[in-house]
Amino acid sequence: MYGLLEKLYLEVQSMQTEMKDIKETMATKEDLKDFATKEDLKDFATKEDLKDFATKEDLKDFATKEDLKDFATKDDLKNLATKDDINILADELHTEIQSVHDELVELRSDLSTMEVLTTKNAYDIAKLKAIR
Repeated sequence: MYGLLEKLYLEVQSMQTEMKDIKETMATKEDLKDFATKEDLKDFATKEDLKDFATKEDLKDFATKEDLKDFATKDDLKNLATKDDINILADELHTEIQSVHDELVELRSDLSTMEVLTTKNAYDIAKLKAIR
């Protein structure tokens, strides 16, 4: 019986040594106080949450407000003439120019008639002076 007690004593001693070693390597609540818990992390974004967001690399080919400063806006275009406006104006000018041309041709004809009459009158006056 003594032998059995001795073996039991050695076994308990060995277990106490192992438990002491285990206890020395185990973390205590004090050791864990500075670590974040799952509750502390619940409001942080995960990689899954970020998968649909654009990266700086995705944005490199997009224009900035600075790039757009010299471009015309829709408001800038409101008061400009369109091709249709210019074509209408060209048609109106063509009509006006044709009208002036027609009047000029008529005036030339009238001027030619006046020249003939003036020449005949001058001839008649010269004849009358010669008769006197």
